[in-house]
Amino acid sequence: MTCLRFSRLIVRACCLALLASSIAHAGPGDWSGQGPFGGSIGKLKVDPLVATRLYASTANGFFRSDDAGSSWSVRETGLLDAHPSNSVFAISASVPGRMWLFDDVGRLYGSIDGGSNWLATGYSVTTNVALGTVSLADGAGNTTWLANDSAGLLTSTDGGITFAPVAGGFPSGQTVALVVTSPHDLTAATQHVIASTSSNCDPGTGVCPIYVSANGGATWSASIISGALTQAGAAQRLIAAEYGPGGTVYALYGDVNFDDTYLLRSSDNGAHWSGAPTQYGSALAASPSTAATLWLDSARSIDGGAIFTPLGTVGLNTNGTFVPRPASIAVSPGYPATPRLWIGTPYAGVYLSNDDGATWVSSNDGIAATNIRSVIVHPTDNTRIFAGFGDSIGDPSAAFYRSTSVGTWTASNTGLNAYQLRTVLIDPTTAGTVGSTVLFGVGSGFDWSGGHAIARNSGIYKSLDGGLTWATQSGGTALNNGFSSSPTWPGNLRTVIADPRSCDARGPTAPPCSTGPLQTFYATGGGRSVLGLGNTAHPYRVIKSIDGGASWSDSSVGIPDDIENPDGSQDRIDGVTPIVMDPSDSRILYIGTFASAFGPDAAGNPQVSPQVLSGVYKSVNGGASWTRVSNGLPTYGGSNAVYDTLSLAIDAANPQTLWVSTISADFNIPGEIYKTINGGTTWFVSNAGITGPDVRALLSDPLNPGTVYAASGGLGPANPGGVYKSTDGGSTWKSISVGLPSFSATALTLDPVDPTVLFAGTGGGVYSIVQLPDTDTDGVPDLIENSGPNGGDANHSGGQDSTESGVGTTAPGLFGGYGWQSGTANASQAARLSQLQQSIQSLKTPQMQMAAGNEATGGGIQGGYFTTEVSGCAQAVDVAPVIAGPLGLDVDPHRGTYTYPRGLVRFELPQCASAVVKITFNTASFGAGWSWRIFGPSTPGNNATMGWHDGSSLVTTHGVDSWTIQLTKGQYGSYRPAGTGAILFEGGPAYTETIFRDKFE
Repeated sequence: MTCLRFSRLIVRACCLALLASSIAHAGPGDWSGQGPFGGSIGKLKVDPLVATRLYASTANGFFRSDDAGSSWSVRETGLLDAHPSNSVFAISASVPGRMWLFDDVGRLYGSIDGGSNWLATGYSVTTNVALGTVSLADGAGNTTWLANDSAGLLTSTDGGITFAPVAGGFPSGQTVALVVTSPHDLTAATQHVIASTSSNCDPGTGVCPIYVSANGGATWSASIISGALTQAGAAQRLIAAEYGPGGTVYALYGDVNFDDTYLLRSSDNGAHWSGAPTQYGSALAASPSTAATLWLDSARSIDGGAIFTPLGTVGLNTNGTFVPRPASIAVSPGYPATPRLWIGTPYAGVYLSNDDGATWVSSNDGIAATNIRSVIVHPTDNTRIFAGFGDSIGDPSAAFYRSTSVGTWTASNTGLNAYQLRTVLIDPTTAGTVGSTVLFGVGSGFDWSGGHAIARNSGIYKSLDGGLTWATQSGGTALNNGFSSSPTWPGNLRTVIADPRSCDARGPTAPPCSTGPLQTFYATGGGRSVLGLGNTAHPYRVIKSIDGGASWSDSSVGIPDDIENPDGSQDRIDGVTPIVMDPSDSRILYIGTFASAFGPDAAGNPQVSPQVLSGVYKSVNGGASWTRVSNGLPTYGGSNAVYDTLSLAIDAANPQTLWVSTISADFNIPGEIYKTINGGTTWFVSNAGITGPDVRALLSDPLNPGTVYAASGGLGPANPGGVYKSTDGGSTWKSISVGLPSFSATALTLDPVDPTVLFAGTGGGVYSIVQLPDTDTDGVPDLIENSGPNGGDANHSGGQDSTESGVGTTAPGLFGGYGWQSGTANASQAARLSQLQQSIQSLKTPQMQMAAGNEATGGGIQGGYFTTEVSGCAQAVDVAPVIAGPLGLDVDPHRGTYTYPRGLVRFELPQCASAVVKITFNTASFGAGWSWRIFGPSTPGNNATMGWHDGSSLVTTHGVDSWTIQLTKGQYGSYRPAGTGAILFEGGPAYTETIFRDKFE
C-alpha cells in the first residue's frame, strides 16, 4: 500500500511538467541565464527503454535530452535541494520512466516519468553522498538496491521509502562501494546482481571481495578473481561494471583514484573474473548486443578487451588540439544498427557521434554547467560578449566563448592552449572594430606543440582578431620549465590588467590613450618556488610586460617569501588574485593575496592559521616594489595574516577609495567587505545589507561614483548567494538577486553601451539583468508598483508603493522569472519598459484576472497583484512572486495534496532581527480549506531540511484577502542562519480539501 501511495503521488505530479517547462527565465528586474552551454559532466546515461533519451548529472544540476542529445532541459521539479551534482542516479531497465536519484544532502527521490517530476521517498543516507561512496541500482519487480558505504548493501521493496540489509548469505559488516543489476534478467527470481566491497580486503594483494547473486539477492556467493591484481596496502574494488549480452560483464577494478586499474571480464554474470592492468580506466561501456565489444575511455575493443583501437578525434576537441578525457560513455540501445555514442567530459560538456566514434559534434544545447569566471562586453558593440571558463583542473575545457546575441555562444579558441581562463581583458585602444580588437586572457593550460603533454605553458594568451584566434605569449618561459625538470612554473594566473597610458611615452598621470595598442600589462597568480633557496623564495606572483605581452618579468618585490618553520610546518602566500590600478596615476597599484599553512604547529597539532603577512599590498612605482597596507583588515586568530582577499575595486572618481572582500572560514555570517578612503592606510568594515556568505567579485561603476556591485557565492538554497548594489559608496547594500541560482556569481561586468545591463558569471553560465528604475530598492520596478491596485497605493497608505521600501507590490506574469518572455539582454531600457507595460496591460485583462484554474493541475495563477507590507524593519529587498509547481508536490499524509492558486511570495529583510509582514492578495477570498505554508529549511541554513512545511505557527492574523506573519532571524520561517542578521522568506496561501486517514473531512 505504501508503494502504491508513492506511485500515485508521482502520477499526480506529472501534470507539473508542462507548467515548469513553460516558465521563462528572464525579465526586467530579474536575472536571466543565457549560456554558454556545456561544462562539467559527472555521469551520462542513456535510457535503456527509450533510445533517444539521455540523462546527464552535471556540476550545476540534472538534465535530460529527448532527441539524442541535440537539446537538453533541466529536470529538477520536486528536488528540494536543487541542482544535485553528485552523479548518483539509476534508471530502470524494466519499468518505463522509473528513476532514482540522491540529492547532495543524501535524500532519495523517485520518478516515474523519466525525471520530469521527482518526489522524495523519505529515505536519507548519512554518509557523504558522492559517486564511489554510494551506489544505486534499479532491480527487477519492485526492488531498489543501495550500496551505502559502511552501512552495507541494502534493498527496498516499498518504493525507496525504507531500506533493509540484504540477507541470503551476504556478509554483514561490509563496506559496500558498488552495486549493479543485470538489465537482461527482469524478474526478481532470476536477476543477476553484483556488489563490490572495499573492506575485508587481502592485506597482501589489496584485493577486495566481489559478491554475486543469480536469484535477485536470495542467495550470494563470492566471485573468483584470477590475474595478477596486486597492489599491496591499497584497497582494490570495483569502480564500474557494465553488463553486455549473454552473461558478459566488464568491470574496472582498482583504487578510487584510478591510479592503478584493471579491466576485468566475466562471461558468467560475475561469478568468475579474469583481468589485466590497464593504463587508464575511468569511463567504461559495453555493447548491448555484441559480447566482445566494449569501450574504455577513448578507445574501443571488439575482442573482449585484448586490443583497443582509439576512437576518432575529428570534432572531439576543444581548440583543434586538445582532446578531452571521457568521464562517462553512453551507447545507443540500438547499437550497432544505430551506431550512436555519447561522451561526457569533466569540463568540455557532451559530445555525440552518429558514426560509431569516427567523428563527433558538441552536443550541449541547454546544459547550463559552464563555470564562468570572467565575463566582459565589447566597448563599442555590446552584442559581443566574451566569457572565460574557470576552475578546470587537469582537463581541457572550451576555455573561451564569444556571443553575438543573447544565448548564442560559440567556443572560440583556435590556438588557445588554455584549460581555463580566469580573466579576459580587452585593449580598449584597439576596439574600433571587433575584428581588430586585441584581447588578453590569463589562466592555465598545457602546451602540446612540443609533444610534451605535461609541459605547462605561460598561462598568458593573446588574440589580435577579437578572440577568433589566439597565441600563447611565451616570452619569459624561464618562469616555467614545466614539470619535467623542476617545479618552476608560476601556477595558475588569475588576473590581468592594462596600463591605459602605455601606448606611448606619455606620463603616468597623462590622459589615457585613445589609440594603441597598449604596451604595459600586469598579471597575477600563484608564483613559483625557486629551488636552491630553501624553497622559500616565491617570485612571479605579480608579473609585468612592457612590450605588449611579448615578454614578462617578475614584479613581486616586497611580497613576503614562504616561511619554513623548524618544526616542518610551512606558511606561504599561495597567490595574488585581484590587482587594480589607480585610474589617475598608473604608478599606483593594489593587490590582494591569499595564504595557507601546511604541517604541524609547535605542539604537533595541524597548522590552521598562517603566519605569513598576507593581505592587501600597494605599489607606488609601477610594481617595482610592494608595501603592505592592511591595517584594519580581519586576521586569523593568533596571527597577523589577513583572511583571503580575493576581490578589489577602486572608485574611478575618488581613487583613494577602495573596497576589498575578505573570506573567512565562517560562512554563517555575511560576506565581508572592507573600505578605505585613504589609499589603504586604514580599512573599516562596509558590508551593511550583504547577506550572502562569500563575496568573490567587486565592481565599481566607472560612470557613477559611489556605485559599487558585489557578488557573493552561496552554500545552497538554505543560505544562497546573491548580487548586491550600493549607491552610497558601500555604506549600505541592497540585494538584486531575483532569478540568480543559489550558488550565485563569481564575476561581474557592466555593459559599457547600456550600463543599466549588468552581467554575472556563474556556475551555470552567464546571467544578465536589466536594471529598471526602482526608487525604494525593494526589487520591484517602479512601473510595476505604480500600476498596481488603488493607483499604485495598494496598502492605502496615502503614498505610492514604489517609494516605500517596506512595501512591495507585484504579480506573477510581470517579472521574477515567471511568465515574462525575454527580449535581448542588450535591449534598451525604453524597450524593456515598453515590454513591461504591455505585460501589465495583459495582466489587467479579464482573461488574466479571472481564476485560470488550479496551478497544480497545469493552469494559471488566479487573480493579480499581491502586496507585502513590513513593519519592524526598514527595508524589504528581492520581493518577487514564485510559482510553486517547479518546487514539486506539497503532500501531507493526513491532509492530501496542497495546491497554490495564488503562488508563493519571496522576499528578504536584511539587517533585521524580527519583523511583522502583512501580505495582501488583490481580489482574493480565503475561506475554508486555506492555510499558510512555507517552502524552505525547517532549520535555518541547513540544506538537508529544505522542503514544504506548515506555516501556521507564523501567522498572527488572517483576513479574507490577507495573512500577517511574524518572522525572526535564525528561527523557523527564515532561510538563513542567525549569524547573517537577515530574514529570507518564501511561502504562501495553500488550499486543500482536507481528508483525514479515516476518509472524513
